[in-house]
Amino acid sequence: MNLAQEVKWLRDHPHFRERPATIDEFLGENYLDIDRKVRKGVKQALKDVFGAGIPDGERLSIVETAMITGAIGIGKTTIASIALPYMAHWVLCLNDPQDYYDLLPGSRIAFMQMSTSETHAREVIFGDIKARVDASKWFRSWPYDPKFTKSIRFPKDIWILPGDSAETTFEGYNILGGILDEADSHKVTKEKDYAEQGYNTIQSRIASRFVDNTDKDREGHKGLLILIGQMKKATGFAARKYEELMKDPHAHVVRMTIWESFGWDRYTNSDGTRRSFWYDIDRKQILPEWLGPEVQTRDKIIEVPKAFIQQFKNQPEKALRDLAGIPPNAEDPFISQVYKIQDAETRWVASYGEDKVPVDDNCTYPSIAEWVGTPGHTDARKRTSHIDIGYSSNGDAAGIAIGHVRELVESSEGDLRPYIVIDLLIRFKAVSGGEVMLSDLRRVIYEMKARGMRIDKVTMDGFESTDTRQQFIKRKLRVGYVSMDRNKLPYEDLREAIYEDRIEWPPYFTYLAPGSAERVPILRKELMGLSDVGNKIDHPRDGSKDVADAVAGVVTTLMADTTYRKGLSSRRNDSEQPARKSKSLEELLSDFDRSADGGPFGGMPGMSGIGASAPNTFGIAVPDRLRPR
Repeated sequence: MNLAQEVKWLRDHPHFRERPATIDEFLGENYLDIDRKVRKGVKQALKDVFGAGIPDGERLSIVETAMITGAIGIGKTTIASIALPYMAHWVLCLNDPQDYYDLLPGSRIAFMQMSTSETHAREVIFGDIKARVDASKWFRSWPYDPKFTKSIRFPKDIWILPGDSAETTFEGYNILGGILDEADSHKVTKEKDYAEQGYNTIQSRIASRFVDNTDKDREGHKGLLILIGQMKKATGFAARKYEELMKDPHAHVVRMTIWESFGWDRYTNSDGTRRSFWYDIDRKQILPEWLGPEVQTRDKIIEVPKAFIQQFKNQPEKALRDLAGIPPNAEDPFISQVYKIQDAETRWVASYGEDKVPVDDNCTYPSIAEWVGTPGHTDARKRTSHIDIGYSSNGDAAGIAIGHVRELVESSEGDLRPYIVIDLLIRFKAVSGGEVMLSDLRRVIYEMKARGMRIDKVTMDGFESTDTRQQFIKRKLRVGYVSMDRNKLPYEDLREAIYEDRIEWPPYFTYLAPGSAERVPILRKELMGLSDVGNKIDHPRDGSKDVADAVAGVVTTLMADTTYRKGLSSRRNDSEQPARKSKSLEELLSDFDRSADGGPFGGMPGMSGIGASAPNTFGIAVPDRLRPR
């Protein structure tokens, strides 16, 4: 911008004493002088938030909220150390910041860095941000007060402050801009999530003090809140905010891989081709090179530089999280081969047909289809059922599963093990203030018996319902007790059956609670969120495992009780459908064509979301010309 243009800009924006720098200028020698050391991905993220060109003079950023997430080491701290000084710079360029923002003279305008503790925040402030300010030619014209060691206090009452998520941290400050750091590392208790509390507090202070009156078509503010941190699991605070902000037209989200942070130039040959491979994040497999052109725009397939191939081979979960920024569904997932969960549903559909939906999606009063359990759709094999009892709308839902052993199959270790079919999944969730009626749960078992299912035994987790046990005994049903919280064996049996392709169950979509807007594949969602917490297998915060508990209870009974195997045929590895340890290329191609729905990254943009409809497992149609002859 030449001198005449500068003069015109200032004439058009009389509340400024000088024009704020663009991001490129701010990184240059007249300001921070770090341009050559800032990665391409970091520069682009800053431009996405603050704008790439000349500031418009009305607000310090082009969005109200931003989120910077992804892999470890992408430069999230660097972004914070540039963003806060830039916000302070923008406001210092005003003639009278307090007058511009309709604040009383002498009011402090604060920019806050919120971390897991005030000590950690101060280390960031004075380790990186203070270094940026001290080395800047421009900030020398605006010296901060050296007497204060726990904050940076510029002239015009512009402050940069460290803080933690305690509510008292924010008292007395007019917060115009804030950065919430380490989003998934803040304290979480049963009562509250401290990251959520801090985020909401900063956001409310910005919105209440810096109202945007320039746009009459919407209610907004002139401040900026940036959320920074790795998504450590798909059910954590960061992942929840990711999904929320992706839908917000006034927010911008950056999810960056480590190679995007550095820029693809580092991994590109002189002829323009990339030194890379294609990776299936669902099955955690490196795809054949000849498939590359066919999968470039497909969900669940990512391009990765060959420099990281060993990490993706040796520790795929860690590589996806730390290098690609794709979080696991649980911090320590109990079932890491998540594609096997989808495979179990696919096998059931292959056996019974896509048009068979055993239970509707009503979560309060679910209905069982008329064909379930009737002659032609069931057989004389003995069944077992497990009921996970839920009582109130504020607690867990109730889950029921019924299953049987179809045949015996040879495992990878050479012995014969049960192939388990789950006949029915059903979940009850009480309306607000109501209860799940135990009589409704018993009625499911009675109805299935009346239709022709040979239900032999019902197990439950707990001795609370003496009446229910007595009622079942009167109906000539065996009753048992299987604990999910005191014994990990039921879930270990279930995981083993899933990994060995020895189980199938019907797809089951329902609503998590009355009034919910989104249908979810409940068993799939619960299984993918499980984690081993040491003494038991547990669900994530705000998650559930009611239907998963019911299935695990059925599986462990069928594995332990040999009476369910009497008279069954067996299938050896050399039979028509052999057991396999790994998939061949032909089988991989077959998987690409197989019909399925959804995936393990529900709500993650670029991934198949929970409840979403997809044409097949990967959305990939492999042409005949690419198939091996």
